[in-house]
Amino acid sequence: MTPVKMPQVGQDIAAATIIEWLKAEGDPVSAGEVVAVVESEKASFEVEADTDGVLLKRLYAAGEEGKVLEPIAWIGRPGERIPEAAEAPPAPTPAPAPVPAAPVAAAAGGRPAVSPVARRLAAEHGVNLSTLAGTGPGGRIVKADVLAAAAPAPPPVDPLPAADTEVPFDRMRATIARRLTRASQTVPHFSIAIDVDMTEANRWRKSPAAGTKVTVTDLIIHATARALRDYARLNAIVDETKLTLRSRVNIGVATAVGSGLLVPVIADAHTLSLAGIAAAGRAAVEAARRGVLTSTAAGTFTISSLGMYGVTRFTPIINAPQCAILAVAAITPRVVPVGEAIGVRQMMTLTLACDHRAIDGPYAAAFLNRLKTALEKDYRP
Repeated sequence: MTPVKMPQVGQDIAAATIIEWLKAEGDPVSAGEVVAVVESEKASFEVEADTDGVLLKRLYAAGEEGKVLEPIAWIGRPGERIPEAAEAPPAPTPAPAPVPAAPVAAAAGGRPAVSPVARRLAAEHGVNLSTLAGTGPGGRIVKADVLAAAAPAPPPVDPLPAADTEVPFDRMRATIARRLTRASQTVPHFSIAIDVDMTEANRWRKSPAAGTKVTVTDLIIHATARALRDYARLNAIVDETKLTLRSRVNIGVATAVGSGLLVPVIADAHTLSLAGIAAAGRAAVEAARRGVLTSTAAGTFTISSLGMYGVTRFTPIINAPQCAILAVAAITPRVVPVGEAIGVRQMMTLTLACDHRAIDGPYAAAFLNRLKTALEKDYRP
């Protein structure tokens, strides 16, 4: 008999709410199949079965809250008896009325119908068809669905109200406010920046030689993950008494969703190829925009980009307890020295904010220079 455990949905989150059960007691399940959807203060998560069998017992009803890493259900052989100690969970805590989870595309109904034009456009734009809800006849995914998914998110528009209006923080905004206030008050930040010539890398990623659709963010994640293998202090978490060096490079990508931010994580980014990072990044960001996080791995380093808004430089707040965060600005044409001459190059500014308890300036500067070299000279996989 195998437990289905509540996932670790965040570094400082102790419990989450069952939003929906996708399997009833007695239903057969397969390893990797989604059995439930749960919601934390930040996002919704899919909970998968770890083994084949039958769902013997659900320990919580929809709307109830369970502790992370504790069983929420049991899977076993048909007719297998559940030990009495496993029959009931700890007394559940009533949770606020949940926000309905975003629908999971093709969760149980197989692959969606896709028009040939939509399939071709999805391949060209790197759109994951399994994340789309089709608007064509019978839910068919059509050209407009793919183009909408491929389009960059528009800048937020927030017109003035007719009169002064109080807007209470929702759960996500309240969580962001609490965490960033704590980080800005308790973490001794310092920031350094470096300019990177992206002319050649940008030209290469748009060429057939790249082999697949690659974004600037993909290049940066790939280069950062490789660089962090040699700068372990930046791939760490810190508290008042110690620094914990993490063995896995799990890169979070700050993503705007509604009135707040989510940070979907690309787990084990240091082991992925550029194409693998591109695919994982697209899936993670698309899911985050639907309010779902595809990975429950704890992030070890965060990247935040405002380049799509034309921002030329900004200073981020560290996603504590991580040690650092990288801010990515826009690529813009600038007049710069080229050898002994002057030329126009496509330049980008990277800003690294660090926790001074764990990181000193020379160490951070060496990392940024490694990143600069990777993006200017070693960008090809």
